[in-house]
Amino acid sequence: MSDMKRVAFIPLESNPETFTSLAHKLGVSEALTFHDVYSLTDTDLLAFIPRPAHALILVFPPSDDPAKKNDEAYPKADGTESALWIKQTIQNACGLMALLHSVLNGSARKHIVPGSDLEKLLAEAEPLDPYARAELLIKSPSLAAAHKEAAEAGETEAPDAHAQVDYHYLAFVKGNKEGDDGVYEMDGSRTGPRKISETADEDLLGSEDVRKKAQEIMENTGSVHCGIVALA
Repeated sequence: MSDMKRVAFIPLESNPETFTSLAHKLGVSEALTFHDVYSLTDTDLLAFIPRPAHALILVFPPSDDPAKKNDEAYPKADGTESALWIKQTIQNACGLMALLHSVLNGSARKHIVPGSDLEKLLAEAEPLDPYARAELLIKSPSLAAAHKEAAEAGETEAPDAHAQVDYHYLAFVKGNKEGDDGVYEMDGSRTGPRKISETADEDLLGSEDVRKKAQEIMENTGSVHCGIVALA
């Protein structure tokens, strides 16, 4: 485990173009792209986003309050969960983890290109536990190369891979098991996925429970420097 912790990736820039570029490089169909969500309550602004929204990615400043960092509310994953969750062991890879959790779960899976690196990753990762899945990421040169290219192509100068960053990513996704209509909070820095809604349709932006939970997480940061992108 100590070897894995030394691996670091350049942090991904928080914009839909960067996430879309990386998703397509890895093997997501060009039918899916990421879109900025400018409001969770304004129906006019929500109407600009294509539907369904297969997944949501939240970006926000991490809290310095230790009480907000406890994992008691997060089940300990063993790899058998409905939502495929991967433990984050790569420094500054929370954006990559949110992206992978978004495209490897729910209805987004149907848009993985056959024969792509992403299809191979899904096939290898599914039977493994979350830490073994993390090792797959570390041992994938094609993943590292695609991530580096996307991270360096952002609008601002890319920071060093070992730099301290002041933002964090997590994703909301649907599960994969038949009969499970729930929505899960996927944060690779936690101990496992947390179910935030027992039921929601394919369009996550159509779920009031999901929109409320996203709003709650961002409001709890006490910061205006938060954002959401939707995979649609």
